[in-house]
Amino acid sequence: MKAVIFDANPFRWVACWALGRFGPGVFLSRLSGLGLREIPIPKLPGPDWVRLKTRLGGICGTDLGVILHKGHPANILRSFTSFPLILGHENVAAIDEVGANVTGWKMGQRVCVEPSLSCAVRGVDPICPQCERGLFSLCASFREGSLPRGTMLGLNNFTSGSWAPYFIAHQSQLQAVPDDIADEEAVLVDPLACSLHGVLRHTPGEDDRVLVQGAGIIGLGVVAALRALGVSCHITALVRNPLQEERMRAFGADGVIISPRTDKRADRFDRIAEESGGQRIKALFGNQMLVGGYDVVYDCVGTGETLSDAMKFTRPRGTMVAMGTTQICLVDTSPLWFSELNLVGVYGRQIETVPGESPRHTYGLVMDLMRKGHLKTEGLLTHTFATRDYKKALDTLIGSSRGQAIKVAFHHPE
Repeated sequence: MKAVIFDANPFRWVACWALGRFGPGVFLSRLSGLGLREIPIPKLPGPDWVRLKTRLGGICGTDLGVILHKGHPANILRSFTSFPLILGHENVAAIDEVGANVTGWKMGQRVCVEPSLSCAVRGVDPICPQCERGLFSLCASFREGSLPRGTMLGLNNFTSGSWAPYFIAHQSQLQAVPDDIADEEAVLVDPLACSLHGVLRHTPGEDDRVLVQGAGIIGLGVVAALRALGVSCHITALVRNPLQEERMRAFGADGVIISPRTDKRADRFDRIAEESGGQRIKALFGNQMLVGGYDVVYDCVGTGETLSDAMKFTRPRGTMVAMGTTQICLVDTSPLWFSELNLVGVYGRQIETVPGESPRHTYGLVMDLMRKGHLKTEGLLTHTFATRDYKKALDTLIGSSRGQAIKVAFHHPE
């Protein structure tokens, strides 16, 4: 089968980092380590595993960060990763082969696969304290057990991923997709689960003023999740253009601040100050600070600049929720201590506790909210491509028309 594979090394990182400033094309070239290659269809590594035939595989911002070499070679995540990566963790798939010990699952059944390669997947017994609590993304055993190192589906060299026609998963990772959820909705379950998980990590009060920074699917998902849970707080979205404003309002934002990429940082802070009732304070070399701000800020971008800005946009003793996967970067941490902020990290999905309901996986909550019509999904899947057209698919997200795309997914023609 043909799969989109990424293989990195320090030389490629330096070369692409140097050449990438002239345009994103280098990241789609052979120099970057990205390519469509012929690999064997994966075999089941044990009787508790299944093989899955991909129906749709989404492109995540984390995948783009890998391909665009945004992760520094010294990033600690590399110590938990086995290369080359067979990409794709967002998925909806059908069971194609069932191991001898698999129970409760049948051939052809549609599922979404929880991507975390945690203790149960690795055959680690006893399981770690995090897995015992259902915090699979925080597993302590990503380098342990019977499998090579790897944190999740699509970011390792042994399970394959949803950017390939077939991949494998342990039965503990499977989440059934109800018949009334179409593939085009099911492929959105993972990113919306990440948004919902972030909202459940810190849910604003009804009287809180909230800022959502970033208008991609995670930012849209945060707004949608807040409204799906019945939270009626005032939400302001910080976006790049009128199209993103339209989308944010459709998903439940009360107010929108447009800050184009051409904006000076001072202009962005002035707009935030005006909307929040705060005051911009100027420092040297273009640095800015805000007196006042929002009760809760969700950073759904994940760069050093957006993380710094999100802390500055948060009022003293307010809460900043880091939704983006910021790595090694330059961050102004002065607001963290100067304003005594509460900083909440968000990663992945887990067994969630929602008031009035039994604990269950984030995927199950998302699918239930979809089926009830509480969680909006219309217009989120904007593009699908055959895997052979992976360069076109990625160009919709990093090229000149990137503002038109929200979620892009691969399908695999016979």
